Amino acid sequence: MDTDGDLVPEPRGVPNTTPTSLAEVVTVQHGPVVEHELVLAAGATAADLTAAMILVPAQAALISFHGDVDLSLIFREMPGDSGTTPYPA
Repeated sequence: MDTDGDLVPEPRGVPNTTPTSLAEVVTVQHGPVVEHELVLAAGATAADLTAAMILVPAQAALISFHGDVDLSLIFREMPGDSGTTPYPA
């Protein structure tokens, strides 16, 4: 209650925000070639990796990887790809 005897709502805290994932996928298209870069930050969990990998198409092939602090996995897919080489002709 305030000084006049009126009810005052309880203060509300800051709403919980969903923590950002430590794994993300960035997709870039170069003509007919589509590349997906999956970036894993230090501390990423298997759940983070699984949630990000779902965004990479099953037919995309791993073509490159590199890392220092973060790990980057580069996957490539070709339109109409049916298991052929992931490298453009």
